[in-house]
Amino acid sequence: MNLPAERSTAAPSWLEVIRGTAPILLIAPHGGSAGAAARATLHPKVNDLETAEITRELAARLDAVALINRAMDRNQVDCNRVSQLIERAPVLLTLIADEAARLATAHPCVTILLIHGWNIIEPRIDLGLGLKDARGHLRAPSNACISASDAFIQDRVGPLATRLERAGIAPTFGLRYPGAGAQNLLQAFTTRHADSAVPSLRRLADLAGRGCLNALQLELSVAVRIAGPYRSRAIAAITQTFLSDAGEETPRRAISVIRAPRPPAPRPARIEAPAPAFRIGLEFFDADQKLGGMASFDFGANAAGGRIMMLLERRRVALFTGEGGAALDGDRLALGPLTFACAASAGAIDFRGPAVVVEDGTAYLSVENALRAGRLDPQMAIVARLEFDDQGEGLGALLAALSRHTDERPEVLPPPRFGRLRGSVRLDGRERPLAAVARVGLAFTGLGPQQFQERRMLWACVRDGATAAIETRSVSRADGSVHTDASFLRAGEWYRVRLQSLDLATGSPSLAPPQIAATFSGEACGSLELTGVPETMMALSRPGAKGARVLTSLGFAAYAIAGRPAVGMYEYSRTVTAPTPSRGPTAR
Repeated sequence: MNLPAERSTAAPSWLEVIRGTAPILLIAPHGGSAGAAARATLHPKVNDLETAEITRELAARLDAVALINRAMDRNQVDCNRVSQLIERAPVLLTLIADEAARLATAHPCVTILLIHGWNIIEPRIDLGLGLKDARGHLRAPSNACISASDAFIQDRVGPLATRLERAGIAPTFGLRYPGAGAQNLLQAFTTRHADSAVPSLRRLADLAGRGCLNALQLELSVAVRIAGPYRSRAIAAITQTFLSDAGEETPRRAISVIRAPRPPAPRPARIEAPAPAFRIGLEFFDADQKLGGMASFDFGANAAGGRIMMLLERRRVALFTGEGGAALDGDRLALGPLTFACAASAGAIDFRGPAVVVEDGTAYLSVENALRAGRLDPQMAIVARLEFDDQGEGLGALLAALSRHTDERPEVLPPPRFGRLRGSVRLDGRERPLAAVARVGLAFTGLGPQQFQERRMLWACVRDGATAAIETRSVSRADGSVHTDASFLRAGEWYRVRLQSLDLATGSPSLAPPQIAATFSGEACGSLELTGVPETMMALSRPGAKGARVLTSLGFAAYAIAGRPAVGMYEYSRTVTAPTPSRGPTAR
């Protein structure tokens, strides 16, 4: 690699420099917004919206120095990647080293705070020190260097975690972002790059080696960044922690840090394949209120967490997402403020927490666009009881069956269950009754490992309380083959039927299907017709198999099954292998 010379410390136009006198340096590496570089890639990274503004406010409160990327798209230059800074923006490394050295000449120790965004919605801040929480102890993964002294971790990071907890914001240590990778900017404030050929990295490593630097990476979730109570509380907690004259008793908590390198794990005699990933979900739709919802939890390999999404009239979407594994207690699942219980004949859902509300759900073709357009409802609530149409298995048995499922053993895959969900929903301070048809089972819209060019799916269940429902999908593959399957539920028993035709498509992922129509045949259903009209919709852009992208239109519909009123869901997805421009001025 040819290393550029460090000729000038003049800040480029995309970088905002704020001067302060406190021994604190704030850095916002991803405060820019998406542009041409994002639109030119199939899987663009999301910029950390609002981190520039939050860093600016913290600088004013703390009288701190701040280096804020206010305009550079991270898809063009990722200012948190050391290698990209060396090649494309060495001036930022020079400015960081200059400011750290200048502060270190006037103060015995300098605090470095890197302000990032984390695109979960649950109020949470992940604390990065090059450490991960391992059974109550903090340890460095692999060969990472720890970015702060024990005294700093105990006297500053510990109190910050306590203040965040008191503010209703969950603090975690390296749950998702420990800052341990060699190219992570946090590692530039350790001795890791002491032998680097880049002068600015050597200068920072020298300061770290002399005990002059303590660095902390703060990953702020969406609820903590969007204007609202959590953002105000987070800024207050950070300010109280790092102001030298905070004027209050510092809350204490013991933190165990193990600095000895982790011994290498013994090589297993036989490598077991991870359990296949799956998502269990509750889906429901109230046709009178034109209000539908999807609550789901991830299990198996690479489980991402849980979520609840509400789809309302005029394409409005309200979304909560949480991180980590769901806790299972008998037939009850819980993740943060979201709980779902499902026994043999009844169940319940309870959610009371923050949600991001977007007026036009097609904005989710770009996560960055959706977050930019979103606003925070800090007190969305869904409290409802579920009654099934027949007896069946509870959540514990359902999860056990799903965890045994493989492509080679499809017989253990349990069918969905249908029932009635009654309760209330509160959004934007308005409470409305909920009387919905509900489906429980393997989440309907999960992509799974399947590869396809187009996928059309729907489920529909009659509204009058009698047990009658249908599910079908049609999958078109790249080789031109089409796979279809359909099942019909009658009096508590599922029957395989034939899908004769399915009209469910959109010309654009930002449009709902103009109509939905399907015909089926079989001994269990005779000749059966289904028609539907979409009532709600949103659009998604999701990573697909082999580096492709999947564009999806989905929502809830009012159906008729053989003339009987019914409700349910629909999805139309297609795979793309080249960038597709998104709606709006910026792309994710």
